[in-house]
Amino acid sequence: MKAFEAAGCEYTPSNDLFNIIWAKRATPQTLAALTPYQKVNHFPGTWGLGRKDSLAVNVGKMKRAFGEAPFDIVPVSFLLPNQKNELLRDAEQQPDTPENPLIYIMKPSASSCGRGIYLNRGIPAMPRGNKRMVCQRYIGNPLLIFGRKFDLRLYCCVTSFDPLRIYLFDEGLVRFAAEKYPGPDKDLDNIHMHLTNYSVNKTAELNRESRDRDYEGEDPVDIKWCVSDLKNYLKKNHPLKERAWEQIEAACNDVVIKAFLSIEHDVLERLRAECRDKSGRNCFELFGLDLMADDTLKVRLIEVNIMPSLATGTTLDKAVKARMLAHLLTLVRCIPCRRDEVRAAMLAPSEAAFCPAGSYTPIADRSYRFGTHPFSSARSVERPLLRRFNDAEDKDSLLTPAEALMLTEAEEELHCAGGFRRVFPHASTARQYLPFFTHGVSRNNYLSVSACLMRENADSDS
Repeated sequence: MKAFEAAGCEYTPSNDLFNIIWAKRATPQTLAALTPYQKVNHFPGTWGLGRKDSLAVNVGKMKRAFGEAPFDIVPVSFLLPNQKNELLRDAEQQPDTPENPLIYIMKPSASSCGRGIYLNRGIPAMPRGNKRMVCQRYIGNPLLIFGRKFDLRLYCCVTSFDPLRIYLFDEGLVRFAAEKYPGPDKDLDNIHMHLTNYSVNKTAELNRESRDRDYEGEDPVDIKWCVSDLKNYLKKNHPLKERAWEQIEAACNDVVIKAFLSIEHDVLERLRAECRDKSGRNCFELFGLDLMADDTLKVRLIEVNIMPSLATGTTLDKAVKARMLAHLLTLVRCIPCRRDEVRAAMLAPSEAAFCPAGSYTPIADRSYRFGTHPFSSARSVERPLLRRFNDAEDKDSLLTPAEALMLTEAEEELHCAGGFRRVFPHASTARQYLPFFTHGVSRNNYLSVSACLMRENADSDS
C-alpha cells in the first residue's frame, strides 16, 4: 500500500471508480467491464508460464516448431506419468555412472516455495493416482559462489502482448542455498544444499544484509543478495571479470523473451475472447522469474511466478521491492482523466473507444479522445519517429492511424520506464526474434523497426 500511496494513489472499495485493480487473477467479468481509464495487473492466459507443467508444454511446442537449440531455455522436462516413455528414452541416452550420475529433480505441477520437490538418482517412481509431477534433468554443474548454489529472482513487467513489450527491472535478488554444494549425487535428501528457494533456506540460517561487504575471503552468512552484489562479486572474482555478468545478463534477456514468445498465441486468443479492448491495453503484469546459471554461464529458466511475493521482511527486500513497485506504477501509466467524459464517450457509438464484449474494435478506431494528450513531450517524440516511417515516395511505408498510435504509445511508455529497461523490442536484438512470432507479426515488426530508428536518431544526435 505504501508504494501505491507514494505514487499518489489511494485505496477505494468501489468497483467502478478504481484506476488500478491489483488482484490474484483477472476474471473474464473484470476484463470485459474495464473502462479506458482502468488497468488490471494480469493478462489472461499467463498461467501458461506460471504452472511448471504448462511452462514445459509451451516451451516444448516452440522446440517442435523452431528446433531444440533456439528454445533450450529450461531444463529437459517430462510430465509424469504421461511422458514416462520419453523419460525412459532419455535415461537410456545418458546411463547413470559414477563419473556422470543421472539425477532428476521432481516437482509438483502447481506448487510453490519449494514444496514437494525432491531429487532422485536414476529413473524416479511414477506418481500415483491423479497426482502429476514435472521431472527435470538436474543442473549438476551450477555456477557457485563460496561453494554455494544460487539463483536469480528478476522482476519483469509485460505491458503489452499486441505488440509484445517486455521490461526487466535493473535490480533483483540473488538467493543462495544455505549449505555448500557437495556435487550432484551427494546428500540428495539435504534440500539446504540443493534448493535455492528462499522459503526453504531462510530457516537454515539467519539472513544478514550484504551491502558494502568485502567479498574476498570469508563465506558470507547471507542467503540473499541483490543483483548489484553479484555483479561486484563476479567483477572481482570471476576469470571473465565484467564480461561474466554481461554474458549472464544477455542470456537472461534471451531466455525471458523466448519464454513469453511461447505463450504469445494463447494470450492473444484470450485477449480477443475476454477483453473489452481486444489489444489488452488495460492489462499489464509483473512476473518474478527464477533463473540459474551453470559454470559455463548458460542460463536456464527454473520457474515463473505470476504473483511474485512483495513481502519486505528484510531491509534488502524493502530496498529492492519498494523501488521496483514505484517504478512499475510509473511505467504502466494510469492516465488522469474525467470519468464522466469517459462514460459519455463510451455511450456514443461513433465516439466509443471500446466496444461491447464479444465484438472487435480495430485499433485504428481508438485514440485519446478523453482530454488532452497525456504527455506534454509526446508530440515532440512522435513527429520525428513517424516521419521516418511515412515516406511520401514509398506507399508501403505509410502508417495507418492504428500503427501510428501504437508506435507513439510505445515511445511514451519507454520514456516512463525509470529503472525498468526494455528488453523487447531492443534495437540490437529485435529482428532476431521476429521469426518466432506466430501472431501480430506486422505490429511487432513495426515496433522493432522503430526501436532501430530510435537508436539511429540517438547516434546521429550524439
